[in-house]
Amino acid sequence: MVERILELNREKTIFWSLLGALLLCLGFYMYFINTTVHNVVLRQNLEGEASQLTLVISNQEFEYITKRNNVTLALAYSLGFQDSNDKTYISKKSSSQVSFLSSTR
Repeated sequence: MVERILELNREKTIFWSLLGALLLCLGFYMYFINTTVHNVVLRQNLEGEASQLTLVISNQEFEYITKRNNVTLALAYSLGFQDSNDKTYISKKSSSQVSFLSSTR
């Protein structure tokens, strides 16, 4: 009779241990599913933001190209730019030194 009671206690311990492990696994499963859904939503938001930034950059590049193509010599003279008579040439003697040579042509 004593052996039968000890055997029932062992079965109860095994049952509750397995039930606890099952609940622990279920909790981890729910946590990881929640984290996965959160990361997917975050990635979608970042993709939308990246496409918006790409659109802004492409618009700015288009404006830059338009303005660059509108620059003419007459526009430069009207803004106060003038031709330079003294030309300066740069020559590279070594990888660490740069000297400036002035030409008198």
